[in-house]
Amino acid sequence: MSRGGNLLLDIGPDADGTIPVIMEERLAEIGAWLAVNGDAIYGTRPHRVSKQWSAGEVPSIKYNQEYNSDYDVTKLTGPQPAGKASIEAFFTKKGNAVYAMLTRWHGKTFVLKDAATLTPTRVSLLGGTGTLAFSKRGDTIEVTLPDLPEALLGQPMWTLKIE
Repeated sequence: MSRGGNLLLDIGPDADGTIPVIMEERLAEIGAWLAVNGDAIYGTRPHRVSKQWSAGEVPSIKYNQEYNSDYDVTKLTGPQPAGKASIEAFFTKKGNAVYAMLTRWHGKTFVLKDAATLTPTRVSLLGGTGTLAFSKRGDTIEVTLPDLPEALLGQPMWTLKIE
């Protein structure tokens, strides 16, 4: 994961040894997402910046010392009250590639901030076709996003591969 952690699924069988249908569905959804975006997860390391915030006040994140149970990422990625920031993307890296996992579809463009050290030659959408137009200005990279392919509409997050 982008924070160097593990994903605890907490899925166990019923008394008769079967996996409950709702848990089976969640596993299938995770598997479908990983089939498209697994390159941004498997064998990666944290990028020097783990996440990008939108404009606004960044909340302080208080961790439970024992289990990090107070850290609920879903509360930080969705719509926020006026003036509050939300997480726009999480980052991982593998080799010369940086992966930006977008928490929402940004319409026609996505601006990658704090990218002074990146010198991309190619940007693509995992699960999409072809390369995406982009331009680098100073320490930002502006990526022109395509219309979201129908096959990717149901995903909870989308991944840009920046090479």
